[in-house]
Amino acid sequence: MVYIKRIPAILAGIILIWAGLSKLGNVALFQHLIIEYGLGGLNVLAPFIIIIEILIGSLLILDIRETFVSSIAIAIIIVFTCAYTYAWHWHGITDCGCFGNYMPIKSTPLTTYSRNIILTILLILAIIYDGHHKETEKWKVITLGTILFSATFLAGMTYKPLAFVNKSHPYENTAINNTPLNRYNTAQPYESELIMFFTYGCPHCINSMQNFMAWENDNAVDHTTAYVLTDSINMQTDSLKALFCERFPTIHVKEISTDSCNFINAFPTSFLIRHDTIQYIMVGELPSHYLFQ
Repeated sequence: MVYIKRIPAILAGIILIWAGLSKLGNVALFQHLIIEYGLGGLNVLAPFIIIIEILIGSLLILDIRETFVSSIAIAIIIVFTCAYTYAWHWHGITDCGCFGNYMPIKSTPLTTYSRNIILTILLILAIIYDGHHKETEKWKVITLGTILFSATFLAGMTYKPLAFVNKSHPYENTAINNTPLNRYNTAQPYESELIMFFTYGCPHCINSMQNFMAWENDNAVDHTTAYVLTDSINMQTDSLKALFCERFPTIHVKEISTDSCNFINAFPTSFLIRHDTIQYIMVGELPSHYLFQ
């Protein structure tokens, strides 16, 4: 019976750890998402948010101060839900980015709010079923310390604390021949061109594709080019590529190595070029040309 009562806490813990781990591999992408939310300088909190999610999830699974931890988790969910609501209504963000690139279903306001409600209910049940204060065994403390040390180390590898301090990109208003983008410039000169760099597994990239096609179809620019960055050819890459080609058969992409494009910090990144000069750089989901103008 005791183990059955622990199911809500364990399920909530798994969801929170999953949310943290899914963003741990690319903290910079999560930083960009916070900026897209309209929260600007709060992007510096990205690694701390990830670590807190993993910490709370681990505490719930290890049954350490369950009532207190569940109460803190509910408060955090309320804050996150308010932030998402603000981003949705004021900045048009529909993908909450809570699970990085590893959300099994499309992230929409409905799925985001439903998930948060379910998670809150699980945490309330965890509080109700938490019978008494229990002594924390030494092995739990060691396990928790190992998890936190590992998560902090991994978060630090992809965290970019100063990358997004300035709103203007260093290559803006720069002749394309004086930037690394020169090697990707098309041979035929265009008065205006949009170049996008993306990956097959990035949900923000996929959400940008309809707008990407509209930039050329509606004559907002004379030409568009899409470069997809791939680390290696494997089964997952092949599967994502096949899915992309099926959804966007009219978009012709050029595959390039990630190592050859180290001036891109997050995906997607789009360059608007006019008269051989980089006029504007859009990092994150590509806006429609109507919204951009």
